[in-house]
Amino acid sequence: MFVTIQKLSLDVGLDESYIRKMIKDKTLTAYKKDGYKRIYVDINEFEATIKPINQTEPNFDLEQFEV
Repeated sequence: MFVTIQKLSLDVGLDESYIRKMIKDKTLTAYKKDGYKRIYVDINEFEATIKPINQTEPNFDLEQFEV
């Protein structure tokens, strides 16, 4: 599914400049419809670039933490 940079920014809570930087760094591919000025980004491609910083325990137990 393709969305504009602005819509993706609102949906995931990232600044537009960060998404534009990802396009400039070739982390994301920019798509364009013929005759239109908007740039589109593939949501699946974006989600594939997001990875966790730390791996969590496979046996994570919420009872050990205050919620």
